[in-house]
Amino acid sequence: MKIKNLVIRELEKTERAIGVINDEIETLPKGSLVKVKAKENCYVYLKYREGNKVKSVYIGRDNDVETTKLEADIKKRQKLEKDLASFKEEKRLMLKMLKVK
Repeated sequence: MKIKNLVIRELEKTERAIGVINDEIETLPKGSLVKVKAKENCYVYLKYREGNKVKSVYIGRDNDVETTKLEADIKKRQKLEKDLASFKEEKRLMLKMLKVK
């Protein structure tokens, strides 16, 4: 019975972590940055999917403060999405453990 209670507590912690990560992911930009070189300049666009369409939004020149920050935010989102997948897998396994009789 103690092991079951331990798994239940861990499941609750995992569900809270999933909620926190989901909230943080929602605040970060989705998509990827695409650099386009035109003549001597390099321009950065944010490309993301909206429904079935791919949207492209001009961000600015390469190495601007805004593009650097956006690139860091996108990398952070990608890391959080990997963490979220890991937590969801843990949750799936814990639920499976609790259902075994």
